[in-house]
Amino acid sequence: MRDSLFWNLVVPEEELAMQVYLFVSHRGRTGYNVCVWGADGELALEQHTGEVGPKADFDDWSHAGLSLRQPEVRRTAELRYESERVTLQYDFEALHEAFSYRQNPGGLPHWFAQNRFEQAGRIQGSLEVDGRRVKFDRIAHRDHSWGPRNWGYPHHWKWLLAHTPSGRALNGFIWIAEGEWGFNGYVLRDGAPVAIDRFTRQHAEYDDDMNQTSLVAEILDVDGETTALTLDSFGVVKMPHDDKMGTIIMEAGCRSTIDGEEGGGQFETHWPIGYLEHLSAARRQS
Repeated sequence: MRDSLFWNLVVPEEELAMQVYLFVSHRGRTGYNVCVWGADGELALEQHTGEVGPKADFDDWSHAGLSLRQPEVRRTAELRYESERVTLQYDFEALHEAFSYRQNPGGLPHWFAQNRFEQAGRIQGSLEVDGRRVKFDRIAHRDHSWGPRNWGYPHHWKWLLAHTPSGRALNGFIWIAEGEWGFNGYVLRDGAPVAIDRFTRQHAEYDDDMNQTSLVAEILDVDGETTALTLDSFGVVKMPHDDKMGTIIMEAGCRSTIDGEEGGGQFETHWPIGYLEHLSAARRQS
């Protein structure tokens, strides 16, 4: 069993992206990673693991330089982080009710979590890395999932975020497991999340190392509306991963469009490492 939380920041005009991920296991093992990257890849990747007591919760949580307060459940969050290289002040206020992947027509994949919430919000604060400081007041994303995850069960997934300055936002999850495609996520419309029925079109491009460079997609929601999405990467980072099934997560900070309106986004891929290496070798030989 595991409980994990995630927050992101994408600043396309600065070619800068950041994510904070923290987890707690049912045995009390906890940890986090704070990752900042840009056009040249990783700028900072800071991790820590340790233990928490049985009474610890996420209302007011701190561990090894990272602290989290959530004054209003599923509404507000205050993240703080300080190390020798990275300082973060990050305040989140939700734009809509949290969306559960169980609300999608196909439900939540049994191998992914017991449940998972996704939520767009407005963030304010600042990020400093190695003396470079960026202030922000923009749309971003967070999620919260809990329950066991079988990392080796899916063949591949694409997890997608996009948001615009006007407040448009979406989250998409495309996966293939046991030879079958599945879709999760929502499109934010008139302030409310509308469940995705399926991606009617999705095409990604990669470089020779299988770093994701772009994606074009059309999304059909349960109201019968179609949303056009583009993502163009300005930088990719490979996340540390030590699961026994030998998979890897790769994150891309992106410029995005939602129905032609420009904004920022994130494009995550999941691969079995052996397959990824095979694809990379084959692309270089072709």
